[in-house]
Amino acid sequence: MFFYIVGWMDEKSAKSLEKEINGSDDVVMFYMEDAEDVKDIQPPTKLKNCKVFRPFQFFVEIFGVPSYGELDPTAFLGLTYTLLYGIMFADLGQGLILALIGFFMYRFMHMALGKILIPCGISGAIFGTVFGSVFGYEHWLDPLYHSLGFEEKPFEVMNSATYLLAASIGIGVVLVIIAMCLNIASSIKRHDIGGTLFGANGVVGIVMYSSIILLIAQMLISYSINNTLLAVLGIALPALLIFLKEPLSDLISGKKFKPDSIGDFILVNFFELFEVVLSYMTNTLSFLRVGAFVLIHSGMMTAFMAIADLFGGGVPTAIMMVIGNVFVIALEGLL
Repeated sequence: MFFYIVGWMDEKSAKSLEKEINGSDDVVMFYMEDAEDVKDIQPPTKLKNCKVFRPFQFFVEIFGVPSYGELDPTAFLGLTYTLLYGIMFADLGQGLILALIGFFMYRFMHMALGKILIPCGISGAIFGTVFGSVFGYEHWLDPLYHSLGFEEKPFEVMNSATYLLAASIGIGVVLVIIAMCLNIASSIKRHDIGGTLFGANGVVGIVMYSSIILLIAQMLISYSINNTLLAVLGIALPALLIFLKEPLSDLISGKKFKPDSIGDFILVNFFELFEVVLSYMTNTLSFLRVGAFVLIHSGMMTAFMAIADLFGGGVPTAIMMVIGNVFVIALEGLL
């Protein structure tokens, strides 16, 4: 009478279990990592991150755990999420309150989201110090700036709307390119040479995306560039390579490309290429929300301050400012 259990374990746990049952006459343990019947089975994924980024696995798992052998995007997500949240909702006082709310949610309510709000609130407090905003008051930190040698606060949000929106697009371009580089690294780990070279988010994709951005930037900012050369070598040629990704990948791997129908192949790849170019633009333009939220945050607090001033000071004004801050913290926390 006997039974056996087959399963996956990480190497450290497997060695620990082996040590526990070592010398037992009733239990035998052996590894099957090289056995023929498991070679073609995809192992499950176990995310492993340092304590700082571990809370952001909550978001990664919502979108989908990466396949075994792919790069874990948790650290990249944690850094960018915290950075962008701080920029969008920059306020020293509100950021610290949000961090305290996150600590309460995590410590006493055991909510995973609380551990994410803590670094986001701290980030908001840091950028709030840079922008000079404390519970909506834009000049409470002026003595700090004067002591540091500044004549006034370094950044006035409402007077820098165009700069903010342009900087948001710039941040988006950088993050999209970094994400493409991470995708290339994952493709290399999977030994997917075709995806590495000819994928929409591979080497050719980076060249095409960068060229499109440079071409658009050249229209907005006057600088010397050969538009024809850029359009041909930077956009048209990469587009053709992305279109021919499947046959080129088969050629590199030594396989024979056999489409079911040439017409279907052309039609499907044409629309996929169109979608790729469209996604480049929409993903980049979506970062406009970063600058927009900065302006909205400042605008909402300005509106509440204007309402509070109607009460002429004292307790009614203070109550209105408390209500305004609670409303903004709750709204931005939900966002």
